Amino acid sequence: MTTPIDGTAPDQPAEGEADRRARWPFLVVLGAPAFGTTFAITALTTYLPTLLGRESGPLVTGLVIGGEGAAGLVLPLLVGLANDRTARSVAHRLWFVLVAAPLCLTGLLLVATDLSRTVLIVGAAAYFIGHFIYLTPYEALYPDLVPKEVSGRSRTAASSWRFAGLGAALVGGGFLLDLWAPAVFLVAAGAVAIGTVALLAGLWSSRGEPLVGAGPTSPGGLRAVLQLVRDRDVAVVLGATLLWNVALQGLKAFVVLFFTVGLGRSASFVSGVVFPLVALGLVLAVPLAGRIADTVGHRRVLAVASVVYGAGLIGAGLSHSAWMIALVPLPAAGAGVVMTLNYSALMQVLPAEHHGGAAGLFLLSRGAGCLIGPLAVGAAVSVAAPLFPATEGYNAMWFVIGPAVLAAVPLLLWTRGSRS
Repeated sequence: MTTPIDGTAPDQPAEGEADRRARWPFLVVLGAPAFGTTFAITALTTYLPTLLGRESGPLVTGLVIGGEGAAGLVLPLLVGLANDRTARSVAHRLWFVLVAAPLCLTGLLLVATDLSRTVLIVGAAAYFIGHFIYLTPYEALYPDLVPKEVSGRSRTAASSWRFAGLGAALVGGGFLLDLWAPAVFLVAAGAVAIGTVALLAGLWSSRGEPLVGAGPTSPGGLRAVLQLVRDRDVAVVLGATLLWNVALQGLKAFVVLFFTVGLGRSASFVSGVVFPLVALGLVLAVPLAGRIADTVGHRRVLAVASVVYGAGLIGAGLSHSAWMIALVPLPAAGAGVVMTLNYSALMQVLPAEHHGGAAGLFLLSRGAGCLIGPLAVGAAVSVAAPLFPATEGYNAMWFVIGPAVLAAVPLLLWTRGSRS
């Protein structure tokens, strides 16, 4: 490949284009699809059971919702490696997104029809498959396009969209469901479509940019995966990400039960007191996390956040007093920082190639967390019921998810100084 007239190195963006990608307008547009995909997946996993419950038992409903985890274990790595093999430019990453988007929209529209149990199941399966085909090349665009020195800020923008989508689905989705059940899934489809259009518009000028190390000559399959996981820094960040996701998914699955069954609190206490305190911690921490990490280093920030997060979780198991509940914003802030910067930490240590495979491994760790976290916490609650009779065993959850978060700290410290 020849050197461009402006003197930039092959496969590198011109100085003006690189400067544009380091600015907030570009980062905000790049993160826009996160709102729609988060709103849609939250709406499906939260409100689809209410539609299925009229015709199906808990087992069928659990199997359908569990399809997200199954798709997350199988598809991301396969899609990422296939995308690396076929993609020579940014446009080829976007082609995968464009193929997946109609599948996502079809699934949501099928669920919105609510014609029968079969249609609901087919619609959910279509969305789960499309969701991971969409997310894998989309996540690969971050290391492809975003300068490493602003990787933290890029994920702050994406997390802001993601938390907005989560809140909109949990709060607004409930009102829409009461108003007219299909509305929540129609809004989700619209959000996915708008986010996709925004992404295409924002990357239109970069569509012809070549990808480093991509194409048919790039190592594929097992060889590419081995090249990634043999890199100590990459493997350790992926391991820490798995631990964080085990804790997060276990917490999401059982935290409401801990308060309602274990402590005898009402659901309105959880939604009116606990969740707003969580939101407060997220609002205070997430906007600052990226800029601080870009300045002092991702691993330092993640190590401190993990200590705050993990210690807060264990503290919740040691005391159930009112002052402990008042401290909820602290571990929530730690959790927000961890889930914002986990992918930007990976971006910092990735090689110039295999970004699709790396995105697939990252999403695979998330899917594994969806499977392991709830199972580990559920088993602990069942076994520990005699040890924590006052909470019917639910207090055991904190002593599973807290140590999982803290276990990521030595991994992060182990990688310090090896490569930034």
